Amino acid sequence: MILAAAQREFARVGFSGARIERIAAEAQCNRALVYFYFKNKGALFEAALDEAAEHRSGQMGAQPQTLAEGLIYWFGQNFAEPTRIRLIMQEALADTFEASIPARRQAYLDEQVGIVRAFQQHGLLRGDIDPRHLLTMFLALTSFPACFPKIASVSLAVADEKQLQEEWKTCLKIVADLLAPPGAQP
Repeated sequence: MILAAAQREFARVGFSGARIERIAAEAQCNRALVYFYFKNKGALFEAALDEAAEHRSGQMGAQPQTLAEGLIYWFGQNFAEPTRIRLIMQEALADTFEASIPARRQAYLDEQVGIVRAFQQHGLLRGDIDPRHLLTMFLALTSFPACFPKIASVSLAVADEKQLQEEWKTCLKIVADLLAPPGAQP
């Protein structure tokens, strides 16, 4: 309950704006209990981010096997979980920038690069693009409308969330076709 409350608080107001008092109140505990489990606000923020990455790792088993279906799947997951997306955005917006990524999240990203590489080796993705670059493209493509739904709605000229989702799925299918090796089914 503490981590879930912390994720919502950090997603809502960022690291600087987050207050342990509000997190404790939402988790229905006191500040001392929060500090018992987490050394400080920074440790709680890291734990909240780590849990979000672990949650994503748990969703890997349901990932479809084609690129188009995979992009649509991850777009749907991101769109359905705006708190997780906002939490990750808040990490990017935090006042401090550390060049190193915590080990658990680095392992998650390394696993993702490995999956992209495996898709390339099996002829499901073009092999002439660095897998790290492809992963970065996939993260952007599946996250942008969830991060910036108003901008995406305007640029796609859609009136509501349902139309946005359908139009973006069409875009993702087009991108999958472009990234597939010649003659491969995306």
